[in-house]
Amino acid sequence: MKRIFVIALVLCAISVASFAQTTTANVTANVTATLTITKITDLNLGNVSQGATVTITSLTAGAATFTIQGAGSAGTTVTVTNPATLLFGAIPMTFTAQIPRYNTVNTQSSSSAFGATTGGSTTTSVGGQLFLWIGGSVTAAAAQSVGSYSGVITVSVAQP
Repeated sequence: MKRIFVIALVLCAISVASFAQTTTANVTANVTATLTITKITDLNLGNVSQGATVTITSLTAGAATFTIQGAGSAGTTVTVTNPATLLFGAIPMTFTAQIPRYNTVNTQSSSSAFGATTGGSTTTSVGGQLFLWIGGSVTAAAAQSVGSYSGVITVSVAQP
């Protein structure tokens, strides 16, 4: 009887062992660069005479300038929110945005234009850099109140 019990126990152990399986899975993680955007210069349209228009294009000195740093060779979405007006207290003056320009090197003259004033998508340099320039214009009415008008351009960037 003892012998039958030992044989049964051995057979059970063999059965359990033949049904148990083990495998492994690798664990990986990629650390990417933190995405940052830094304003270098503001868009300064300077003095505007009553009844006149002043324009600073995205290709000329005086355009707002931003530097973006993130993951290298990464798809990057740039979203630009422009003010509809500049204000002097509660007095408005219409602002017209220029189409932003971008480059993977800090060379404004050879930059490319996004398809709209609201920005678009592009790719950062191998080192993760992208440079952005934004211009605009204002036209002061003949009776526009004299004063210092201002507004805010907001730029957001995202990478997958």
